[in-house]
Amino acid sequence: MSVYVRVWTPDYGITKFLTAGTEFDAKGIAAYRATPKYLDPYPPHRWGFDGQLYAELALDPLLRDPDLGRALDNPPYRARRILLSWLAWLGGLGRPFWVLNVFAALNLVFWMGYAWLAAKLFRPHGWAGLAGFSAVLLTCGIIECMHGSLTDFPSFVLMATAVVLGGTGGAVVLALSALARETSVLGFIGLAELRPPWSEALRKNLVRGLITAVPLALWFGYVVWQFRHREIGFDGGNLERPLAGMMGKLGEFSVTAFHGPIRWRRVFFELYKSYDLHAVLTIVAVFTQCLYLSVYREWENRLWRLAALFVPYFLCIGFLSWESHFTVTRHALPITLVFNLLLAMRPQRGWLVWFLLGNCFVPFGVHYFWRQPMNRSPDRPAEFRLVESAITGSDVRAAYADGWSPQQWNGVDTWRWSTGPIAELTLRNDTAQPVAGELSFLTRSLGARELRVGLRGETIWRGPVAGGRQTITLPLWLPPGETRLLFSTEEPPTAADDTTPGHVTFMVANPRIRLTPSVGASLPKE
Repeated sequence: MSVYVRVWTPDYGITKFLTAGTEFDAKGIAAYRATPKYLDPYPPHRWGFDGQLYAELALDPLLRDPDLGRALDNPPYRARRILLSWLAWLGGLGRPFWVLNVFAALNLVFWMGYAWLAAKLFRPHGWAGLAGFSAVLLTCGIIECMHGSLTDFPSFVLMATAVVLGGTGGAVVLALSALARETSVLGFIGLAELRPPWSEALRKNLVRGLITAVPLALWFGYVVWQFRHREIGFDGGNLERPLAGMMGKLGEFSVTAFHGPIRWRRVFFELYKSYDLHAVLTIVAVFTQCLYLSVYREWENRLWRLAALFVPYFLCIGFLSWESHFTVTRHALPITLVFNLLLAMRPQRGWLVWFLLGNCFVPFGVHYFWRQPMNRSPDRPAEFRLVESAITGSDVRAAYADGWSPQQWNGVDTWRWSTGPIAELTLRNDTAQPVAGELSFLTRSLGARELRVGLRGETIWRGPVAGGRQTITLPLWLPPGETRLLFSTEEPPTAADDTTPGHVTFMVANPRIRLTPSVGASLPKE
C-alpha cells in the first residue's frame, strides 16, 4: 500500500504501475494517447509491459475503435482477457484518466482479497500455516503482477475463490476468472463432482460447465468477429513440449555459471541477489512443489485437483516465458498456493526441508523489487567490469570502438549489438609491463551465424552463435599500449528485438575482464 502512495503524483496518479512505454503510446488509440500517464524515459522501457495493453482496452472495452488493430501487439489475444478492462471502465465511470488509474490499482484490490482468503485457509494450521501464509503473499509472481498491472494474479485469485466456494456459485466466479485469463477454465476440475451417484454428478457438472464456458465462448466469438481479418492464436506462443522451456533455461544458465556474474565465494548472499542464480532457484522451487503434490495426493481435495492439473500445464511452458523466469512464477501461482497449504496441514518430519526448497525463490523476488523501487529507473551501468583483481598501481581500460550500437541496459544486464559484419573492442594497457588475463562475455544472435574473434591478426575464437545466450571466454595478453579485438561474421544482419535502432548481427553483453594477480586496473570492481 505504501508503494502505491509513494508512486502517486497529481499529474499521473498511479499510472506508473501500468509500465507504459513510448512505443505503444505513439501508436495507441486517440483516447489512450490523449490521457495523461507516466511514460518511463529510461530507454529499455520504450516498449513497456503487457499491463499497458489491457489498460488501453479499458478505454474501449467493446472493441469498437478501429485503431485497436494497430495499437495492440496481438489484438485478438489481448481482447480475450477483458474482465479487468471492464472493471476499470466501470470503476472509472468511463472517464479515461480515472479508468487508467483504476486499472493500475486493481492488482492491489485483488491482493487484499487474496490476503483474506489465504488467512482463512492457513489460520487453522498454527505456526506452519503462518509460514505458508507469508510465503504465498510474497511470491515473485504476485510481486511482478502488482508492479506491472498484469492479469495473471486477479484471474488466479478468482479461480482459487471459485474452487473454495464450489457449486454453482463457484462456477459463476470461475466464469469471471476465465474472462480475465482463459487458462482459468482449468479450474473447473476443482468444481467437478467426481463421486457417485453418477447421473446426479453428470447433471451438476453439465450445469457448472455451461455457466463457466458460455460467457467465455460468447465473448470469444465477439472478439473473433471484431478482429475477423486478423489471425487468431490460442496460446500466445507460450507452450512447447514438456520440459523444453525449463531445460533451455538450465542450458542457458550452465554457460554463465563459471564465467558469468555469480560470485560463488559469497554464494549464500547471492541466493537473493543474483538474477541468474534465481533462475535455478525458481526451477528448484516449482519442481519441488510439483513433486510434493505428486507424492501427497488428495483426490477429494478440490484445491489439490486444481494444482495437480496445472502441473502438466506448467511443465509445457516454453522458453519464451522461461527466458524471463519471473513470468514462470506467475504461471505457477496455483501450484505455489496449494503446495504451501498442504504442507502446512502436515507439519511432520521433513517439513522444513520441503518448505525451504519449495519457497527458495521468494527472498530474491522481495530483494529484487525492493532494490528497484517504482519511483526510480536503474542508473546507466559501467559497460566493463574487472573481476577479482587485487592489484594496484596500474591502469587497464576497455571500450567499444567501431561497429557497435548505442548501449542498452536494464536492472541486470548491459549490452551492445554489432551493427555490421565487423566490430572492434579496444583494450589499453597504460603500464610498462604486459598484462595477462581473460575476457568473458555473453553473446547471442537472432539468427544462426558463425562468429570469429581475432587478436593481432590471429583467430583466437571461432564458433556458431544462435538465439540462446552463451558465454565466450577469450585469453588475453596485453602489451603496453592499445590492443584491438576484431569481431567478424559473414551472415547478413537482422532487425533487433529490443530498442536498438536499425539492423544488427550479434550481441556482446556483460563483458568482464579477469587479470592475473600481478597487474591491476582502473575498471569498475565488483
